[in-house]
Amino acid sequence: MTIFFVPSSDSQTASNHAVALHMVSQGDVQIFADHATRARLHSELQGNPSDKQIFAMAHGSSTALKDTNKEEALTTADAVFLQGYRVFSWACLTANELGKVFAANGSVWWGYDCPITAPDERDPYLVVFRDALLSLKNFFATGVDPASAYAVLERARAEGLLAEQLLHALGASDDVEAMALFSCCNQMWEHLRVWLPGHSQMIAHPDAPSSSIFG
Repeated sequence: MTIFFVPSSDSQTASNHAVALHMVSQGDVQIFADHATRARLHSELQGNPSDKQIFAMAHGSSTALKDTNKEEALTTADAVFLQGYRVFSWACLTANELGKVFAANGSVWWGYDCPITAPDERDPYLVVFRDALLSLKNFFATGVDPASAYAVLERARAEGLLAEQLLHALGASDDVEAMALFSCCNQMWEHLRVWLPGHSQMIAHPDAPSSSIFG
């Protein structure tokens, strides 16, 4: 069982939400759109879910994941109360400080170290991003140590590269939003980071660039 947390409050999160609607799996605890508040999320967390998995698509910062009201849904202060969780945050910047603090308190945190681009919900692009992100949603929780984390990072790379190829085949290079479309594919793996309990540094794919002008 995965808590699937997806606010919708502006154009970027509305795009996340449109794609997420096609990513729901049986058994998910679906907290979407107006329901994606801190209060609702923490109400589910207080039930002590057995799988302790969260997949979020939201706004973020270095120290917080944001809810549909753009208030702090998960913060560094929450980490001590949520030990042993596996979290994937499709959100800007949460790999920096938030992930570090969660890992220091015994959780695994997958996130991004830069601002990221929302997936495009338009046909025919929606299915491309749905399939790539659904793969990450289905497999992120298997990354619990360096070896298994690298396997997830390699899967993310493969999904990002495949999405890029599919976009080219769909003629996305000529789309007015071409830069955003391909940036989303690249960021999906190039800026994905994981913090593991007991490790002092976040882990990236070995082929990921150390920095990027465009994020």
